[in-house]
Amino acid sequence: MYERLDKLRAEVERCKRKVEDDRQRLKAAEQKLQEAENTQILADVGALNLSPEQLADFLKLVANGQVGSAGTVSTVTAVNKETEVETKDDDDYDLEGLEDEEN
Repeated sequence: MYERLDKLRAEVERCKRKVEDDRQRLKAAEQKLQEAENTQILADVGALNLSPEQLADFLKLVANGQVGSAGTVSTVTAVNKETEVETKDDDDYDLEGLEDEEN
């Protein structure tokens, strides 16, 4: 008479176990993603070949909004005691070759 209730209780328990397993898999996947993101960030920062002081100066400029957003290039001069880092405006690039192609 209570067979149906027993089956439903068993189904609930199976679902609870599955949810817990899924949570554990999600946690592991999130951890792998975080590690991959950290590795990529370290590789990108390392490719800039900046000293720790220069990197700190650059990050301050970014935080203050003095560096253009992705896809735009702003004039930024970050001066360190030893080295100067500068980027150019789009207008600073030589566009002579493009003018010849248009005409």
